[in-house]
Amino acid sequence: MRSVIFLIQHPQMPSSRVRVLNLLPHLKGLEFKVVPYPQKIWERFKIFKSLRNFDLVFLQKKMPTVFESFLLRKCSKTLVFDFDDAIYVRHDGKDSFTRKARFESIVKRSDLVIAGNRILAEEARKYNQNVAILPSAVKVPDISLKNYAIKNERFIIGWIGTAINLPHLKIVELVLKKLSEEFPLELRIISSKSIKMEDINTTFIPWSLETQEEEISKFDIGIMPLPDNPYTRGKCGYKALQYMACCIPPVVSDVGVNSEIVRHGVDGFVAKDQEDFYFYLKLLLKDENLRKEMGLNARKRAEENYSIEVISKHLLELLLL
Repeated sequence: MRSVIFLIQHPQMPSSRVRVLNLLPHLKGLEFKVVPYPQKIWERFKIFKSLRNFDLVFLQKKMPTVFESFLLRKCSKTLVFDFDDAIYVRHDGKDSFTRKARFESIVKRSDLVIAGNRILAEEARKYNQNVAILPSAVKVPDISLKNYAIKNERFIIGWIGTAINLPHLKIVELVLKKLSEEFPLELRIISSKSIKMEDINTTFIPWSLETQEEEISKFDIGIMPLPDNPYTRGKCGYKALQYMACCIPPVVSDVGVNSEIVRHGVDGFVAKDQEDFYFYLKLLLKDENLRKEMGLNARKRAEENYSIEVISKHLLELLLL
């Protein structure tokens, strides 16, 4: 049986949960151990010394220093690097010499690089030709689904995400304000904190791993507005996938691979600008049948292409090669 050590950022980090922890129960045929990447130098070296005991070292998203990448390579029989964000640039999309150097170092030294989407894979292939694409997986079975027989008092347009991405909602603030003048509307935010949206009826729901799907299933529409920069182009559309899994039609910015995840006019809509957001949101608000049809299509797409069961099978194939 092949033995694997998964070096993750932290069990509470979304990426560690989505890319590793959620998939582990389905990785049959592997003997594995999960270890958060140590914060202290002496702890790292202790872990490095143990890596030869495993057939494969799976480093998830963590970018070590150039020297630590060298040590990881020396200590690993087989080294796999997995990432699902544009970690080679800063969060604001600006270049970072340190990030670029660390990214190049770990990618060059890996036997296999697993990227969350096509754009990330293209960046990795500048330094390593052995790159596989593995989308992020979303929970699909046994979750709360939209009940279209229940009508909300107000139309609920929802957003879920980490607090650092809350400013993205400002992109559609004027759109939601205008729609609020035409429809009884509520913006529902699921996160660790909220944001002030002018003249928009906003409800804040504290994020919880146990209740997130139940809360999403109460939306009428899910939104994913994004600015267009090198960092956001690397996003894996997880927000949209969460909406889709719960049978909620998404309206997403035409940034990165969003248009590959959401089939425009089938599972939801892909908006190029504020005018598009207004047009497509209004179209969905006016047409309950369209919302339901797209929600069902979205659910089926998530189930067939992005479920934990499907993605874990692909990951297992990659790790057993």
